[in-house]
Amino acid sequence: MSTSQTLYERASRYVPGGVHSNTRFQAPHPVYFHRAEGAYLWDVEGERYLDCTMGNASVMLGHARPEVDAAVAGAVSRGLTTGVETEAAVTAVELLAGMIPDFGRVRFANTGTEALMHALTIARHHTGRERVAKAEGAYHGWFDPLWVSTWPTPDQVGPAERPAAPPSSAGLSRSAQGTVVLPWNDAAATERLLREHASDLAAVVVEPVLIDIGFIPATGEYLRLLRDLTAELGIVLIFDELLTGFRLAPGGARQVYGITPDLTTYGKAISNGYPLAAVEGRVDLLAATDPSSGGPVGWVGTYNGHGSAVAAAAATLPLLADGSAQARLDRLGGLVRDGFAELSRTYGIPAVVAGGGGHFQPYFLSEPVTGYRTAMVSDPARYAILHGVAREHRILLPAKPLLHAALSTAHTEADVAALLKAAEEAFAEMRRRTT
Repeated sequence: MSTSQTLYERASRYVPGGVHSNTRFQAPHPVYFHRAEGAYLWDVEGERYLDCTMGNASVMLGHARPEVDAAVAGAVSRGLTTGVETEAAVTAVELLAGMIPDFGRVRFANTGTEALMHALTIARHHTGRERVAKAEGAYHGWFDPLWVSTWPTPDQVGPAERPAAPPSSAGLSRSAQGTVVLPWNDAAATERLLREHASDLAAVVVEPVLIDIGFIPATGEYLRLLRDLTAELGIVLIFDELLTGFRLAPGGARQVYGITPDLTTYGKAISNGYPLAAVEGRVDLLAATDPSSGGPVGWVGTYNGHGSAVAAAAATLPLLADGSAQARLDRLGGLVRDGFAELSRTYGIPAVVAGGGGHFQPYFLSEPVTGYRTAMVSDPARYAILHGVAREHRILLPAKPLLHAALSTAHTEADVAALLKAAEEAFAEMRRRTT
C-alpha cells in the first residue's frame, strides 16, 4: 500500500473524501504532497511531478520563490501573524496602486470568495438593490448568489438567450434563484436582460476572461457594453480578476481591455500562493467601509492583512510589475498551444487550445469556444485520456475537463516539451480508440 493511500485512509476516517477542497479529490485516492520547488512537487513517496496546476494558477512565480520565501520568513521571525497592521501591508498597497490603471482605494481580505462577498455588500448599500447578475458557467467562489450556473449540465442551462440559474451546490439560499445569468458575449441578449431587471440589480459580476471553464475572453465590445449599460442603469460593475489579475498584464484585464469597472477583486497571484485577496475600486464606494468617517458598511476579519500574506505580496508584486514575467508566460503558453495544434493536425483529433498569461485549456472540439455552451460540448472522454496519460508521466493537470491548467515563470521550454510528449501519447491513444 502506498503512503498516499495510507494517508487517504487515515484522513477519510475524519475528512469527507480525505481532502479539504473537492477539486483535489482523484480516484482511487488523492495524492498527498511533501514539498515543492519551482515547477515541481514531490509526493510523500518521493516521486517528482511537473505541476501544471500551480495552486489553481496562484503560484505565478513558481513554488518556493526565494524572494517571497525570504519575506515570509522575515515576517515569521518577527512574530507577525495576525490581528495587527504592518508596514508590509502598506508597501503592498502602494505597489498595487503603481500597477493597476485608474486605481482607487483598496482593502484586503483572505480569499476570492470573501472579496466578492465584500464587493456585493458595498454594491447593495450603494444601490439599495439586492440581486446580482453573472455570466453563464462562470465560477466566482461559493457565496450563494454567485454559486449558480457553475459548470451546469446541458439539461440545466435553459434557453440560450435567457440562461437558467441552477444551483451549483445543495443547501444554497432560495434567494440565489434570483440571480440573473447572462449569455457570455451575446450583447443583444445581455442588454435585454439587464434592462429588464435593472430596478432590482445591485451588481454585475464578470471575469473579463472566463478561466474556470478554460479560457474564454470577453470581446472588447461586450465588456464595453457592460461598462456603458451598468453606468446608465446605476448598477455596480464588478470585475473578478482573481485569475486574470497580474497574469494577463501587470495591471490585469483592466490594462488589456482599457475598461475600468466600479469594483475589482484580486487574489491568487497577488502573493504567489499565500492566502490574500483584495477589493479595489472607486473612492466613493470604498469610503462606505471607512471606519474613520463612520462608513456604514462593515469590513472586519481577524486574518485580513495577515502578516505573512502581505509580506509575500510585497515581495511578489515587484517581480510582476515590469511585464517580463507575463511575457515569459505568454511565450511558454504559445509553445503549448502550438504543440497541441500540431498534435491535433497530426492525429486527426479535433482540439482547440485556448490560453493566455500562462493559463491554458485543451478543448476537444472543432469549433471556436465563445461561451459556456460551446465549451461544455468538449469531449470529456478524450480529456480523461490526456489527464490519465499525463498522470502516468507524473504531470499534474486538472482532473475536470473544464477548468484551467497553468504554468509559472519557473517552467522551462523543457517542461513544455515533457508535457507535449505526454500529450502525444494521449493523442495516439485517442486515435486508437477512434479507429
